[in-house]
Amino acid sequence: MPGPAFTEGDTVSLHPIEEEDYEFIQYGRNHPDVRVPLTDTTIRSSDDVEEMFEDGNDYHFLLCAAERSEDVEDANGEAASSAAGGSEERSSSGEAVSSTDDGDDPEPVGVVAFGWMRDNLKIGSLMYWVAPEHQGNGYVTEGTELFLDYAFRECGLHKANARVNASNGASAAVLENLGFEREGTRRQESIVDGEWDDMHIYGLLADEWLN
Repeated sequence: MPGPAFTEGDTVSLHPIEEEDYEFIQYGRNHPDVRVPLTDTTIRSSDDVEEMFEDGNDYHFLLCAAERSEDVEDANGEAASSAAGGSEERSSSGEAVSSTDDGDDPEPVGVVAFGWMRDNLKIGSLMYWVAPEHQGNGYVTEGTELFLDYAFRECGLHKANARVNASNGASAAVLENLGFEREGTRRQESIVDGEWDDMHIYGLLADEWLN
């Protein structure tokens, strides 16, 4: 069970990542439906995951939703993606059960984070993902909104960047719905299903988020 929520929305909550969450993170990062859109070919061991967080994880949060009784094994509509090297992303619609309804314990569904930070410029590289069985429920959009609100309002972030494969329209839609502007395209920057793919570059300024 995740630790106490750092911040909560209508259907999801963000939680600091603890050691007991590492197994779920290893599962997600190794799943092809997550690692391929993230253009992450590295297979993560348990030691690799531990190393990811050994220097602190101030800008990494576990994305959780209420436990759901229905089977969502075949849910579609949210595509994983990356922003530290893409934008661990997806898109979607659909109702989700509130994390506070009926006393349900929050269930880990993904991660939202800054893959890296340029601390001197207060610029973060957004990355997020949702496990395949939880995609298609709109969790990424709301979770990323909570995360960005924290980063811009409380941490004084100046800008959030994100990278998205050109073939990942769902992830691009998430970013655009949150107010990101496409700033350019890097040609043949990643490989998807054995083929070269372009990568779109997105950015969001603090003034655009706060106004």
